[in-house]
Amino acid sequence: MLETHKLAEIESRSEAFISAEASKPFGWDSALFVEWATVAEMLQAVALPRGARIADLGCGSGWTTLFLVEAGFDAVGLDLVPANIELARERGARWGSSARFEVADLEALEPPAEPFDGVLLFEALHHCERQDAVLAGAARQLRPGGWLLLGELTWLHRISPRARRARRELGWLERGIALRGLRRDLRAAGFAEQRRFFGPTRPYEGRIGAFAWQLARLLAANVAVAPQAHLWLAARRG
Repeated sequence: MLETHKLAEIESRSEAFISAEASKPFGWDSALFVEWATVAEMLQAVALPRGARIADLGCGSGWTTLFLVEAGFDAVGLDLVPANIELARERGARWGSSARFEVADLEALEPPAEPFDGVLLFEALHHCERQDAVLAGAARQLRPGGWLLLGELTWLHRISPRARRARRELGWLERGIALRGLRRDLRAAGFAEQRRFFGPTRPYEGRIGAFAWQLARLLAANVAVAPQAHLWLAARRG
């Protein structure tokens, strides 16, 4: 029996949602392209070669999986919500992409028939109640020495207006991720090496006020946390 928040996430993705999203050329906010730049930098930094097999956990509507394939990787996207997988497959067909998509619960992942070289976990962990189970499942997907690339919303997310609205109107689980607990659970899951990365800001307009805000965000994220900034970690399975 699925937990209440998981059922709410599945049921909130209606046919109207699929139709509206599928009609968009991309359907993604401009900030996601900035975030993809961070993922691409991490892929290069950990030296995952073209053709490497990558599991994209919590892929949502599939943009990260599709971008992975366009970057030369062999990628499969996994998500709890069947409507998300349907939309991702439709987008993949429109792109003529070799990306594959399957329904899966991130808190109950079994080892694959063939281990992956890499795992991407982007903005999915904060929807999961059992963080340790998700990270342990991610480790089971990987070959020894394989890399987990993780981009997550910080603990500030749990008090953000967007998170409160999603909890109230949709019934979703909206946690925030604390760096210390994340590092602890990664070690417990068998990730021997952890590397911290920092993403750029989103595009902005305005040479004074907007620039000052973006600069403050960059400095705050480097020292502690900042609104709209992510925790970016690469962790190698021992």
